[in-house]
Amino acid sequence: MTDSQETARPVVTTTHGAVRGVRSDGGLCFAGIPFAAPPVGGLRLRPPVPAAPWTGVRDASRFPPAPAQHTGITPEIEALGPHAVGVARALGAADGEFSEDCLYLNVWTPDVDGRLPVLMWIYGGAFESGTASPPSFDGAALSLLTGAVVVAANYRVGALGWLHPTGPGSERWTASANLGLQDQAAALRWIHDNADRFGGDPGNVTVAGASAGAFSVGALLALPDAKGLFHKAILQSGSVTRVQSPDIARALTESFLSAVGVKSLDELATAPLGRILDAQSSVVDSDVGRRNLPGGRIWGVVHDGTVLPARPLDAVGAGAAVGIPLLIGANRDEIHMWAELGGAGYRLADEDALTAEMNRAGVADPAALLEAYRVRLRGAAPRPGRPEAAPPDELRDLRTLFLSDAVYRVPSARLARAQVAAGGTAHTYLLSAEPFGAGTGAFHGAETFYLGDRLAALDIDTPDNRATREQLATAWRRFLRTADPGWPTHDPAAPPTGTTRLIGPDPRDIHEPPLDIAAHWDLGT
Repeated sequence: MTDSQETARPVVTTTHGAVRGVRSDGGLCFAGIPFAAPPVGGLRLRPPVPAAPWTGVRDASRFPPAPAQHTGITPEIEALGPHAVGVARALGAADGEFSEDCLYLNVWTPDVDGRLPVLMWIYGGAFESGTASPPSFDGAALSLLTGAVVVAANYRVGALGWLHPTGPGSERWTASANLGLQDQAAALRWIHDNADRFGGDPGNVTVAGASAGAFSVGALLALPDAKGLFHKAILQSGSVTRVQSPDIARALTESFLSAVGVKSLDELATAPLGRILDAQSSVVDSDVGRRNLPGGRIWGVVHDGTVLPARPLDAVGAGAAVGIPLLIGANRDEIHMWAELGGAGYRLADEDALTAEMNRAGVADPAALLEAYRVRLRGAAPRPGRPEAAPPDELRDLRTLFLSDAVYRVPSARLARAQVAAGGTAHTYLLSAEPFGAGTGAFHGAETFYLGDRLAALDIDTPDNRATREQLATAWRRFLRTADPGWPTHDPAAPPTGTTRLIGPDPRDIHEPPLDIAAHWDLGT
């Protein structure tokens, strides 16, 4: 690089030292900035501590490795083509380098001299995978579409980020619950201290995430260490209900320690990383229903009582987020892609198995809800008496309708109602667009193709997809600036059209969940 090229690269002085970024895609990018010390050696399984300051100018042109995880973009996925790779990344798969030394963030900004809204992005990946860096996440596109300073931070995933302290000597590790959540709060503190140096407004910070990232946002609403560090929140395909009880989290961690071959967290602190990664995958439920319904074994947020004192839904209901406007989105066919990819393993044995899943989700009258889904699926009037057993494909589709509601759409409605009942504001939307055309559904992660501006790259740059991109980007852009995405605040009693915005080929206001389904769920207030 010549002296003139080096001089042309922007330099920003953070609270820890100076960083030199690069010009990229109509803006500026500063990659791989440490916001906490490397969580390795004696800091493995410990809460994040401040990064060490440095002298001189640190190069910020190279993206950091993803947190330690098994790669999600396998040769088999790559062989299926760019659409399959795009879907895998939309579901949280990452590729490239991985490292325990991962607590770095990336900043994309239109102008370091501005005072723009700040969006902190939290990636998804079932709390087991994900990254804050391209190609899985490209903050440049989101910054251009929203006009915001976008900050994406790595956080620890899998057991290293979400185990629950248990076993001999666990009293010395009490502060090590919800480490991934604590990493996210540490990144928010960095943003609070440094946003203005990158053209952002530290008084207008929105924390946003999808899937596990959205469930993280829901937990941050109740996290004492995050209080006052953000001012608005966007939850896409996630809410506040995907929280493990201490008992289930403890049992999962005990199984994990046994699988690693250690008896305590003290021993785990020096265990080989490969054994940790293999073990953490072996002790969780693999089926999308079992892992996400109450009692499922999966890594993620734990109501531990210390780091996270209250269950997030209870905290929101008690007013914890009254001063934080919420934008809550879901996709119409959240589980569709898992049903397609799951094959025979996704299909339940019979209708009784689906009824058992509904009972597990707390449905009061599973038979009535099943019939409501059957009517929607078949487009027919209800039949008196017990209907005939569903054929295999219909049973699969009935389960997909149910799980889409149970895991994503109904919890999103519960969060909106709790926020409004407590005196806060919430706006809700439902994505109905099918990025790959009829038959694919508005699947989990579909929004990333629009907010990440991936239409041309995936050869899906159609008029309908461009219109959806504009609808979604406009809503996020307005919300970041004004807390108003452009439609009425959520009101579950609003007749006759509802107050949830349908985003896609037929934009309008709807009831969410639809009235024929909502009647069978306990949606709270």
